[in-house]
Amino acid sequence: MAPNQNDAGASDLREQVAKALLNKGVMLGRLGRGDDEIAAYDDLLARYGDSTEPELRRHVASALFNKGTRLGQLARAEAAIAAYDELLTRFGEATEPTIREQVAKALVGKSARLGQLGRNEEAVAVCDEVVRRFGDATEATLRGQVALALVNEGVRLGQLGRTEEAIAVYDQVVVRFGDVDDPSVREQVTRALRAV
Repeated sequence: MAPNQNDAGASDLREQVAKALLNKGVMLGRLGRGDDEIAAYDDLLARYGDSTEPELRRHVASALFNKGTRLGQLARAEAAIAAYDELLTRFGEATEPTIREQVAKALVGKSARLGQLGRNEEAVAVCDEVVRRFGDATEATLRGQVALALVNEGVRLGQLGRTEEAIAVYDQVVVRFGDVDDPSVREQVTRALRAV
């Protein structure tokens, strides 16, 4: 076998192992075994966290996002924020569409966890970061994350007693996304309309 065939075979095997670990984590989560789920993601990260292979990068980003989400669901907000920050550090400048989606979702998740901790000013700043990075995106998933970030920002501004700013943010959601047909975006428009 030629060397490049060996390399391709090893790469395929790494991708399969990473995918299996990611799927294992998801399944463990569905079974309510959150700590085991996180351990599966940590295994994937330990094995492939520094990989430059595109498919492995995608799996690493997904594992970090899933880990942050599960930690948040387990009321471990600080640890969730750390997982999201790790994703942002590793992939914040990524250009691959699926990884950009994970970055946007990590930012939204981070803002939610900051809000849970009563760190509303920081949460607002992270929401602003979502809009700054992805506000001009045309992809439906990214537009949905921008709409969600704006609604969350309105909520946090309201909690800070900055009612006029909150109303302005809700109005921005309606103006920017009022004609969008995507159900996830429509849901955020409805939330914004209810809040005003």
